Amino acid sequence: MADVNFEKWKQEFKTEALEQGIKASFLERSLAGLKLDPDVIKLDNSQPEFTRSIWDYLNNATSDHRIKKGRSLMKKYDALFDLVEDKYGVQREIILAIWALESDFGRNYGNKNVIRSLATLAYASVSKKRTEFARKELLISLKIVQSFKIHTKDLVGSWAGAMGQPQFMPSSYLKYAVDQNADGIIDLWQTVPDVIGSIAHFLAEAGWRKDESWGVEVTIPSKFDWRLNSASYELRFEQWQDLNVTQINGKDFPYPLRQASLFIPAGQFGPKFLVTHNFEVIKRYNNSSSYALAVAQLSRLLATGEKIQASWPVNDKALSRYEVEEIQMRLNLEGYSPGLADGKIGIKTREAIRAWQVEQGYAGDGYANMHLLRLLRQLSSGQKPLPIK
Repeated sequence: MADVNFEKWKQEFKTEALEQGIKASFLERSLAGLKLDPDVIKLDNSQPEFTRSIWDYLNNATSDHRIKKGRSLMKKYDALFDLVEDKYGVQREIILAIWALESDFGRNYGNKNVIRSLATLAYASVSKKRTEFARKELLISLKIVQSFKIHTKDLVGSWAGAMGQPQFMPSSYLKYAVDQNADGIIDLWQTVPDVIGSIAHFLAEAGWRKDESWGVEVTIPSKFDWRLNSASYELRFEQWQDLNVTQINGKDFPYPLRQASLFIPAGQFGPKFLVTHNFEVIKRYNNSSSYALAVAQLSRLLATGEKIQASWPVNDKALSRYEVEEIQMRLNLEGYSPGLADGKIGIKTREAIRAWQVEQGYAGDGYANMHLLRLLRQLSSGQKPLPIK
């Protein structure tokens, strides 16, 4: 039986779409018989019970299979990569790493009809922000089909509306997708040159610097000013070296006058990095520090085989979403500002943790684990945590 409210929503949406220049006959064909996708509703409502450790995420992202496949594709499309690198200034290993993480080099880019997924989210998402975003992307997806001669049934992607092998949202398709093989069609589903060129174009437009790496793995001294551990705090590599922050391989920094910020994803006992402007550019593709590090590390493995040298704190227990929420709520009560207590560890939460740690006399690594939660519980019970001497 049809959802009466959804049918009403479609009529309201048609009015807006007509005002945006979508033709009436095309709209009728595109939305006729369109039904909500229960799988999309289920996925939109689902939240993981536990946070995923960055080392587990990286192990999967940089698997031997992906390294082998990536190097094979690098060789196969060598001439194409030469052209793309020359035009956009983005290294092939970076393009390959993003291609791998987004769709496993085209093996899995989703099987959902993008228009149906976006219509479902625009109508039924539990998130108002996602509802508004999906509505805008739905309008753009219809414009793409109307203008670029891609059939609605071929507009395939993830449940959230990301399309094709690079997993572009419709708005990104309009801005960054390119017809690299000049056949008159921009095909991000089956045409490899268009996929590679489009990823490179996205990064170039986001500000990629062709003569700069994403960063380096480093060691820090035992006595360190943890106030410097902030994504918003940048120093030149030579200044970091003056503070006894050095490359883990013992070599001099290759670009001493370039700026970088410290990135410590798994606490003071895990790997540490100095990351550059290009690391932030990768995050514009997917706004996740874990994602950016996975792209960075996979690209390095593809290019040089160089692995992360420091060990991960693999014995740390994964925090549940509720435990992360508790950390966020307790930080709020202590006067810090981790943002909404949503069970997700983002920049605001890490900065709030770091500020609390520094204030209490601990190493300000910004790392959320069970040890941190126990300290916060101890403080709220009236037992002042003792600072590290």
